[in-house]
Amino acid sequence: MLMLMHRPLILSTVFAGLALVLGAAPAHGQYRDLCDSSKVCQYTGPNAPILDADVCLDPTGTVRLKGTAACATGHVPFHVRHGEVYEPLQQLVVAYVPLQRACSVPGLCEPKTEYSTGESNEEVICCIGAVCWPGWDCDGTLFWCEDGVSNEDGTVTCFDGEELLD
Repeated sequence: MLMLMHRPLILSTVFAGLALVLGAAPAHGQYRDLCDSSKVCQYTGPNAPILDADVCLDPTGTVRLKGTAACATGHVPFHVRHGEVYEPLQQLVVAYVPLQRACSVPGLCEPKTEYSTGESNEEVICCIGAVCWPGWDCDGTLFWCEDGVSNEDGTVTCFDGEELLD
């Protein structure tokens, strides 16, 4: 009988200790990174905004700030390092995967020469060696091209943003 009376006290002490440990843990330590675990993140350049917040991912791919409450049934909690709230009333979040600038790698970019600036694109490129293609679905390395053009053979030429002086 004496053992039964102490059980609630012991259990409440254990739960209080767990709450303190979990409550003190940083937000980014509790959940997997959304961009490592799903296909809902957008690729962007290296200067992506830092959100550093927990979010809930619903079955349709919508991402919302989590807040202090648990995610709704069927929604999965994640952490977002890079992202931003694009719809504050609904707490909608866009998550980013920042990529290295292609022109920071020697040999991937050409000096800017005469071409029409209206034809250039800012995009994700996939490179194998020094040959790059538009998009992210390949077995190469992904980079961010800030100023590139598509070539007739399907490759992309990325230009270094500095003008050449003659």
